Amino acid sequence: MPGSRKNQSNQNRNERNDSYDKKPKKTGMNMKKVFAISLCAVLAIVGVSGGVIYKLGHDLYSNMNYIADEEVNTVETLPEHVVEQMEAETTAPGELTGTKVSADELNSIHDQMSSIANKETVSDEDVYNVLLVGADRQDQTWNGNSDSMILVSVDKEHDRVTMVSLMRDTYVDIPEIGYWKLNHAYAMGAGPLLCQTVTNNYKIEVDRYVAVDYWNLVDIIDTIGGVSLDITAAEAEVMNGYIDDMCKRQLKIDPSAHFVPYEGGSIYCDGVQAVAYARNRMVGNSDYQRTERQRYLLQQLLAEVKQMSVAQMTEKMKSILGYVTTNIPETEIWSMLSEFPDMLQYKIETERIPYDNMYDTISVNGEGMLVPDWEPTIEKLHEFVYGEESAE
Repeated sequence: MPGSRKNQSNQNRNERNDSYDKKPKKTGMNMKKVFAISLCAVLAIVGVSGGVIYKLGHDLYSNMNYIADEEVNTVETLPEHVVEQMEAETTAPGELTGTKVSADELNSIHDQMSSIANKETVSDEDVYNVLLVGADRQDQTWNGNSDSMILVSVDKEHDRVTMVSLMRDTYVDIPEIGYWKLNHAYAMGAGPLLCQTVTNNYKIEVDRYVAVDYWNLVDIIDTIGGVSLDITAAEAEVMNGYIDDMCKRQLKIDPSAHFVPYEGGSIYCDGVQAVAYARNRMVGNSDYQRTERQRYLLQQLLAEVKQMSVAQMTEKMKSILGYVTTNIPETEIWSMLSEFPDMLQYKIETERIPYDNMYDTISVNGEGMLVPDWEPTIEKLHEFVYGEESAE
C-alpha cells in the first residue's frame, strides 16, 4: 500500500543515514596525504634550490685559479732578469740595514731557530687559518716576492677574526732553501712553500693561502667599487709618486686622473690609489707602518662588502675570483659558505710580527733581517690566535 511504501522508504533512508554515520571518517587520512604531498613539494623546492645554489657556487669557484700543491714547483734560482732588476733597485729611505754579526753569532742564531723547529705545531678545529698573500712582480715569469703576508684566523667558537701581518724581512728557515727573508719563500715555491715556512717557523698550522699580485688587486678594488681611506698629507705625497710610477711603467695609462689631493683627507680611492697607499713604506716607520696600512685597507674593503646585498656580492665575485690564486679546495669552500654572512659580523683584531721590543735587526750579506725573539713571539702569537687555554 502507498502508506506502507512511504514508511518503508523513510525507514530505508534512515538506515542509510545510520550506515553513513557508522563508516570511519577519512579526515585524518586526508590530512596525512596533504602533509605527505606538502613535504614532497617542500623537498622538491629545496632540492631544486640546492641545485641552483650549488651550480651558482660551483660556477663562481670555477672562476678562481685553483692550483693543487703538488702542481706547484719549487725553483732553485730566480730568472736572471729578475735578479738584475732586484740588484738595480735603489735602497729606499728607512730601508733595513741591521747590525753586522760574525759567523759565530749567526750560527748561534741558527741554533736557536733549530731548537724552535722541535716545538709542537699548534692547531684548533674551531680556528681556520689562511694566509693572504700580496705579491710584487713586474711580469708573469716568476711568482714574485710576497711583500704582504697576513695570517687570517677565523675563530668560529668566539666569533672573532684575527689578522697578523708577518713582515717580509723576517729571518726564517725556508725548507729546502735555507735561511733568508720570509718573502723569498713565495718567490721560490709560491703559496705551498710559504705556508710550510710559516708553519715550521711560527709553529702554527697553515695549510691554505689566497694570493693576488698588486696589479690584480687594482682590478679587484675597482670591481668592488673603490674604498674609503683616511690619508695624511705625507702619505698623499708618496702615494702620488707610486701612482705616477705604476701608471706609466706598468699600467701604461695617464696617471693624472688618479692623483690624490696633496693635503690628504678622507678619500674614496680607486684601485690604483688604494694599492699605492698599501705599498707606501716611505712614511712613518718603514715596513712596520706599511703592514698597518695593509691591514687597514683590508678592513675598509670588508666594510664595503658588508654594505652589499647578496646579489651584488655574487655578481662582483664572478669577476673578483678570476684574479685570485689559491689551494683551497671546493669542498672547504662549501663548508664555509653557509657561515660567511655570520663571519662578516665577527669582531676583527689585528697584530704584527715581529712584536715591538721582541726582535733584533741584523745584516746578512749586506741586507737587513728581522730576527724575532722566537720563544716569546710564538707564545704570544698562539695566545692571540687561539686564546690562552688553547695555546697551553
